[in-house]
Amino acid sequence: MKERLKTEDKYSARRNQLFLNIYQRLQYGYERYLQQTRQFDFADMINHATQCVKEITECARGYKYILLDEVQDLSRNRFLLVQAILRKNPGCKLFAVGDDWQSIYRFAGSDLSLIQKFEQFFKLKTRRSFIESTHRFGQPTIKISCNFIQQNPKQSHKKVHNIQDAKTPIYIILNRDRNMKKGQDAESLEIILQSLIAEHGYDALRRKTLQVIARYNHDIGRIESERFSVEARGDGQIYDISWQNPNDIKQKLHLEFCSMHKSKGITRDIVIVLNMNSDLMGMPATRESDPILDAMLAQGESFPFAEERRLFYVAITRAREATYLIANRKNPSPFLFEISNEIKTAYGKLCPRCQTGELIRKHGKHGDFYYCSNYAYGCNYLKKA
Repeated sequence: MKERLKTEDKYSARRNQLFLNIYQRLQYGYERYLQQTRQFDFADMINHATQCVKEITECARGYKYILLDEVQDLSRNRFLLVQAILRKNPGCKLFAVGDDWQSIYRFAGSDLSLIQKFEQFFKLKTRRSFIESTHRFGQPTIKISCNFIQQNPKQSHKKVHNIQDAKTPIYIILNRDRNMKKGQDAESLEIILQSLIAEHGYDALRRKTLQVIARYNHDIGRIESERFSVEARGDGQIYDISWQNPNDIKQKLHLEFCSMHKSKGITRDIVIVLNMNSDLMGMPATRESDPILDAMLAQGESFPFAEERRLFYVAITRAREATYLIANRKNPSPFLFEISNEIKTAYGKLCPRCQTGELIRKHGKHGDFYYCSNYAYGCNYLKKA
């Protein structure tokens, strides 16, 4: 840690040293507690196992195959364990499955370079095969999500298709009011549920699985209201939501809420994403990691919001039937403009240039055209109707 936090900047050097003084005492105290209570934490289990494989002659011999799942989440210490077992077993074959499009756990120690430079790290003769068919979702989600994630040239390139020719649309719902009042996401969610009842019928809809997700767990507060009751499950990471239809007291729907990270690996019929706003804690979250924290993690990426982009990809590929994205009309996420060049408000289309004004249709001498409602404030967007 001392080596990684070395810097010539005097302010940062002093700040780093103060952090290390605190961190070192906590680290030593924690290690001493584990020794006194004869306990191992998960990282120590991996590290100790690696040490055993290296130092004990007969340990981990006799393996012909190693199967490694979710390799995009591999951390350095787990890599060292796998590497030690391979070296102990010449001729052992490694079969690894992973998806670099879904690497979203850098904060927990995962190192994306381990899958991107797999051959370099494992030093094995390797053949890569792509799984390009999906049973989970169909068009246009396939096209939208693939185009979006591959904007980052460092992500692997694949041509995904659905073998069942399913249809999975993505809808963008902007809150009615330009002011960011509390409860607007709840109002939009209620509008979505009413439209789903009208489309499917209440009896059919309540048999479907409905999930609400957001960037952070605390976003659940955006929909708490008199018609939405929220109750946390035991682990506090998944919430049960009940909604009472104000138009029919006999109609009550049950939904599930969790964070985008928690939703990875889950499939539901209909998924609704809250807080798709351009904000410090929206999507992408623009709050930067502290440089000290960054030094503890795997090397970062140069492409803007690379991991947030992968997290949004995860969010829009959870649904079998439809995905709804809820955002404020005043500050929708820039990701929404990437996946749709015609974001519609309750009154019209949002201007793709300034991203806050609405497109107004007007008749001119050369025909109808659209201009931005922010024309008086400097947005000169024009488009033929």
